[in-house]
Amino acid sequence: MLQPEPQPFRVLYVEDSALVREITGELLARDSRRIVAVGSGEEALAAFKGDAFDIVITDISLPEISGIDLARKIQELAPSIPIILASGYALDLERLRLGARVRAIRKPFDIDQLDALIQELCGSGSA
Repeated sequence: MLQPEPQPFRVLYVEDSALVREITGELLARDSRRIVAVGSGEEALAAFKGDAFDIVITDISLPEISGIDLARKIQELAPSIPIILASGYALDLERLRLGARVRAIRKPFDIDQLDALIQELCGSGSA
């Protein structure tokens, strides 16, 4: 009997800078990953409601809906999904009360740091 093909690890990546979004999206891509990269919180919510994702990575400074507000809305829709907040500033996640499935990474980050954080939050299927 044929084994079902493994599902790709699905990443929703939110970044309003087109250049950063394109470069980071390419660096995140692996054979086992499918990256959906969008430029705003509104686009992210629409994508999230229309597809299933294993993790959300979002910039904090987004137009209209901030990355923090986006994280809160996603947690309402899917409380167990891990979220990584990327910011050029230090974040006090305890003060923000975003929960145990939310981590922060300081920009600029290198892809190995981001991959390690994805691995920490999601385990072996994320490689």
